[in-house]
Amino acid sequence: MELKRIDNLWHFFATQNQLFLKKEIDNKVLYVFAKNKIKIMHSFNPRFTAQSSLCIGPESFEMAVETYAASQKRFGMPASINRQQRVFFPKELLKLTSRFSLIVEKDRFKNFRVTLEPFAPKNIKETSAPINLISETLWAFRYFSNTVKN
Repeated sequence: MELKRIDNLWHFFATQNQLFLKKEIDNKVLYVFAKNKIKIMHSFNPRFTAQSSLCIGPESFEMAVETYAASQKRFGMPASINRQQRVFFPKELLKLTSRFSLIVEKDRFKNFRVTLEPFAPKNIKETSAPINLISETLWAFRYFSNTVKN
C-alpha cells in the first residue's frame, strides 16, 4: 500500500508539472526528475520505506569539496554540535532539520547538492514543501507548481 501511494505521488507530480519521470527498480526504487537542469532523485528500500533519501542538485554536480551535515532534531535529545563545520549555504535550509537529517555539499564550481534523510512522502504538501524551499533558496524557482492542492 505504501509503495503504491509513493508511486502515485511521483506520477502525480510528473503529470501536473509536465516533467519526465524516470523510475528504476532494483534492490532500491529510484525516481528521477529533471527541471531547469536541477535533478531530484528519491531512492528508498521497498521493503523498509523509512530507509529513504531525497537528493536535489544540478545535473552537472561534480565531487563535493565542502560538506555540511546536520542530524534531525529530536525532542529531549541533546544536539551534537560539531564546531568545525562551517555553514556555507543559506541558513533558511537549516529549518529542514526539524523533520530531516540534512547533508549539503558544494563542488569546486560552487554548485550545491542537498540530501534529506529519511524522506518518506506521505502527501502532496509534505512532499513539495521541502523541495520547493530548497529550489527557491538555492536556485530562485519553484520546482513544483503551487497551484496543486490536496
